[in-house]
Amino acid sequence: MTAKLFVGNLPYSCTDDDLRSVFTSTGCDPLDVRVIMDRSTGLSKGFGFVEVEDKDTAVAVRDALVGAVLGDRNLIIDLARPPATNSAGKIRR
Repeated sequence: MTAKLFVGNLPYSCTDDDLRSVFTSTGCDPLDVRVIMDRSTGLSKGFGFVEVEDKDTAVAVRDALVGAVLGDRNLIIDLARPPATNSAGKIRR
């Protein structure tokens, strides 16, 4: 079962490839990397998600990247929480 990591405090110029390179520097080969983009400006919203093979890999990569910096910004990396749902079980947006 795969695991997702939340990555915050990204520079607004950050791309998926920039974020992927941070994770591959630890020897991890992410399954998916997504920087969340603002539709109107086309710039990063300052956060993204990285999907890895399993929870053990996610924890190891998170621990390896403590203090990581990208574009003069200290990255915030933690296990992603599942999306919130309402009482009908639908994902809240």
